[in-house]
Amino acid sequence: MVEKKTRSQRGHLTRDLICQTSLEMIHKDGLASFSLRAVAKKLGVDPAALYRHYEDLDDLLREVGDRAIAPVTKGFVASDNPHWDIRRVLTKLRKVMLGSGAALVTASGPTRHASELQITEIMLNACQRLGMPPTEAAMAYHVLIEYVVGSAVLDAPLASSKANRAATYRKWRADYAALSPEDYPVSLAHASYLYPGSDNVFQTGLDALLAHLLPPVPVDHQ
Repeated sequence: MVEKKTRSQRGHLTRDLICQTSLEMIHKDGLASFSLRAVAKKLGVDPAALYRHYEDLDDLLREVGDRAIAPVTKGFVASDNPHWDIRRVLTKLRKVMLGSGAALVTASGPTRHASELQITEIMLNACQRLGMPPTEAAMAYHVLIEYVVGSAVLDAPLASSKANRAATYRKWRADYAALSPEDYPVSLAHASYLYPGSDNVFQTGLDALLAHLLPPVPVDHQ
């Protein structure tokens, strides 16, 4: 009987392979059952092999999350409009988080790796160009990042299928439309306008936050 070779025997186990496999597993099954042992089983290697690359599960998750958001700053070039720079980075971040399955990973905490650090640098630089003092710039950065991450985490379950998402919103509106007029008259009156779409909600909220948190663009940057 020929012994079946494991992946580690067939080829070299790399961080690229570990991270890609991990992200695929998280995208498919979530974080609840995710572990180093589960990754090792998926790769056909002994769990000890993963510890030669990562200290622990948190170490792996931080790199997985950071690699997933790498496209956010790829090819980024600052414009003369700091508001626009912040808006496009944050919009891209949400899109990447929803499309890659990174929403669950990055929600667990900052990666403190290159991709996240580049996003931080871009946003703080934009705030600095707006003349914001460090205390205000840091607060604006955290408010905006937490808004984007929170939005992505909430939208992630429905983001995989636009058709299903639209159908789900219709069902939710129908539930509100069926409420008792005696108990929920105001909610009933607004039922047909609820859940206008997560992308619209996100952009409206982002507009409001940017208008409140950031000073106007200097005249020489307009």
